This record gives sequence, structure tokens and C-alpha cells, in this order.
Amino acid sequence: MKLSNYLRETLWLQYFSKILILIGMVLVFGGLGAFLSNIICLQVYGVDFTSFDFNSIKKEDANIIAALKVFQTLGGGIGMFLIPGLLFPKVINYDINTMVMYSRKPAAYQILTALALVFITVPAISWLYQINQDMKFPEMWSDFEMRIRAMENQAAALTKVFVSADTFPMLLLNIFVVALVPAICEEVFFRGILLQYTRYIFDKEWVAIIISSLVFSGFHGQFYGFLPRLALGIVLGFVFLKTASIYPPLILHFINNAMAVLMVYWGPHLPTMAVFSENYVFSWYWVILSFAASIAVCYWLQWYFKQSLYTQFKRK
Repeated sequence: MKLSNYLRETLWLQYFSKILILIGMVLVFGGLGAFLSNIICLQVYGVDFTSFDFNSIKKEDANIIAALKVFQTLGGGIGMFLIPGLLFPKVINYDINTMVMYSRKPAAYQILTALALVFITVPAISWLYQINQDMKFPEMWSDFEMRIRAMENQAAALTKVFVSADTFPMLLLNIFVVALVPAICEEVFFRGILLQYTRYIFDKEWVAIIISSLVFSGFHGQFYGFLPRLALGIVLGFVFLKTASIYPPLILHFINNAMAVLMVYWGPHLPTMAVFSENYVFSWYWVILSFAASIAVCYWLQWYFKQSLYTQFKRK
């Protein structure tokens, strides 16, 4: 028993020591990315984010919005997630391809499964979002709750301005900045690095999926959006492990983000379609069907993955 406890403590110590290195890399390269992007924004757009009031941004402030997109791409995406994700395996003497699994081409059924899950999970994740929005703090923390809601409402307003687009080229730019860059950077970091390293240390898939999903959702810094992002992270992690490739979860992540951008773009032009409304709530039967279908698809994906491994083993 003492030996078992000692090994467990050693594993946790090893894990957290390396995670601290990863956190340090996130802070350093995220800071460098923010510093570099601020210099670019100052020179190109005349915008200095070190002394800027983000709550004052309006849709008409084209230069500021363009500068924000540069800032998010270099500081938030490439600096904070992609570079640490690519360098961390070398620091801990792991093979990056073994962790991220970028050289493994996914099968057609794996891509189709990822595409199906994008749409199947929408009612379930939307329901979790509503549950999260309706959460209440204890009465003694009411002031704290009001401050959090005010901050997140301001962030939501800024996001809406950030992804607004009046032209098709601007829509494509938004999809690149809001959907493609985060999908690549975050999947490499959260699934390819954090999830994989956690799984290597503890040899438990669900522990790795849950931990990486909790960190994935927490990194976005939104209490009232925590549950739906946690659910999305769990789905992404499961798909990553059961396809043994970074591309299916990357595609799922990209389309999920792109759908949000498209809804903002098409919403004003399709006022009769209730699903494009921010306050749209799916009926209970759609939510139940979404959960059931999502579980069924994931179960099938796991079964097919095991069958593929068994077939490969027999051939050898």
C-alpha cells in the first residue's frame, strides 16, 4: 500500500512539474505574441492595446477590429497555444508526431463521424448553455455574480462586434481568425499535447479527456459558457483518441466555430428562421434525441476503433 501511494504521488509530482513548464511556455510565448502583435497593430493600425478601452469598440471602428484580429491570432492563438504545443514535446523528450498524430491520415468514416457530431450535438450543447446561463450564486455572493455577468455581457458584445461582417471577404477573414486558427492551435495544444501527456502519465483515457476538457473550457474564461465548452472538449477528446488522428477533432472544432460566425453573418438576413436567434431554445425532445444520438455515435466510433485494432493485430 505504501509503495502504491508512493508511486501515485511520484506520478502526480512528475505530471505537475511538467505541466508547470507548459504553463510557463504559455505565459512566455503568449506574452511575446501579444507584445509582437501590439507593435504590429501600433505601426499598421495606430492602435495601442496597452492603454485601450475594449468596451468602447464599435462596429464602425474598422482599424481597431482589424488590429484585434491580428492580436488574437498572434497572441491568443499562435503565441499562447501553437508554439508551446509544438515545443513542449521536445522539452520533455517525447515525439511530437506520436503526441499530436498529425501524420496519420484519418479514414473517410472518421471524418464523416466528426461532421455528424457537429450537428448532432447542437441541441445538447445548446441545452447545457441554457443551464449554465440560469445558474445562480448564493445570495451572499450576489454582487460577485453581478460583476461576472456584466463582464461576460461586455465580452459577448465585443465578440459580436468582432465577428460582424458586411462583405463576403470579411466573412472569410472572420472564419479564418475565429474558426480555423483557434481550431488548429487549440487542438494541437489541448488534445495533442495536454490530453496525450495526461494519458501517458496516468494511462487512463477518461482522466485525460476530463482534465484536458476542464482546462480547455477554463482557458476561455467564461463562467456562463463553461458547461457547453466542457461538453465540446469531451467530445473532441473522445474523437481524437478513437480516431488516433488530430484531423477529425480539428475539423469538428473548426465547423463548430465557423457555424457561430455564419449565424452572426446570416442571422440579420434570415429573421424568419428562429434557430438563428440568440435566444433560441431547442424543445426537450430534440435535446433528448441529441444526447441519445451523440452517445450512440460515440459508442459506434469506439466499437469500430476496437474492431480496426483487432483486424490490424490479426494481420500481424
